[in-house]
Amino acid sequence: MSKNILVLVGSASRNSFSHATVRHLQRIAPASLTLNVYDISALPLYDRDYDADSPAAYARLRQAVAAADGVLWVSPEHNGAPSAMLKNAIDIASCPVGQSQWTGKPLGIVAVGAGMAGGIRAADQLRLIAASKFVNMPAFSQNACVAGVLSGVFNEQGELVQESVRQMLQDFINGFADFVARY
Repeated sequence: MSKNILVLVGSASRNSFSHATVRHLQRIAPASLTLNVYDISALPLYDRDYDADSPAAYARLRQAVAAADGVLWVSPEHNGAPSAMLKNAIDIASCPVGQSQWTGKPLGIVAVGAGMAGGIRAADQLRLIAASKFVNMPAFSQNACVAGVLSGVFNEQGELVQESVRQMLQDFINGFADFVARY
């Protein structure tokens, strides 16, 4: 039976390299995983005042996280950090305090960057967030960092064309599938 992997993409642009990376991962994922993208682009900003009476969008996200067998956080690197959009979704599903939906969900981290570091700073920060006591997610040890996205990694149709990146993503998703199978 295929594991339901909730994919949160920290980019609102449907033409983003983050979305293109996810589409590639969906094509190459082993049959043991089903990668389901959840649109977080319209989530209201997290506000603790909503903890007692949350917007419906908060409840839907929390339910999606609760129903997932595992999670992929996919983020462009914005000024050396994960996107605010993804961080907002992480905050929403980790609250109210003591009711985090993330706890114990196996996590994979994918970062996309224009520079040659490929979003490693964003990935490292996401790993720290996952380890926090309010999120508490086991994270797969290998990040997938897609570097140099403005330099021919993708073609004009948004298809991944650089072989080294294709291989790295294949290794990542295969390893992540094995990681999720242990939970």
